[in-house]
Amino acid sequence: MATFNAADLNSKAMPMGGYGNAAMVYGTVTPSSGALASVYRPVRIPAGMTVTGLRVHNADLDTAGTSFAVKIGYTPVNPEDGPADDDYFSPPVTHLSVAGLNDYRFDPIKFEKDVYVDLTVTVAATVFAAGKITAIVTGEATGVK
Repeated sequence: MATFNAADLNSKAMPMGGYGNAAMVYGTVTPSSGALASVYRPVRIPAGMTVTGLRVHNADLDTAGTSFAVKIGYTPVNPEDGPADDDYFSPPVTHLSVAGLNDYRFDPIKFEKDVYVDLTVTVAATVFAAGKITAIVTGEATGVK
């Protein structure tokens, strides 16, 4: 038998070992309403992850409007693990009014405990249409203290 290696096999990203590793978690939620104060939780960020990026891909969830808005933050899975911050990743944005993929900018943050990514509705949908919201969280798996 022969072994066939890709030409770039040894130049691809390799595990980083004891000093941390690149990490990505993602999840999808399909809300059934666009009411004010609704919370959409597409993904759970594991303890020990330093988050450096968040992307949200969504369908057009407001077919008759342009002001359907959410703020994006986090909530600890266990409420006793610390405070929530409902707009850490983004203040209110109207991105759910049109299908798209959006990147959010923020200071890197390390989570010592598991948290949910929350999209909290700040302006209700005019005519809500069911669709998917996918959150993609990137960063480094640095471990817990």
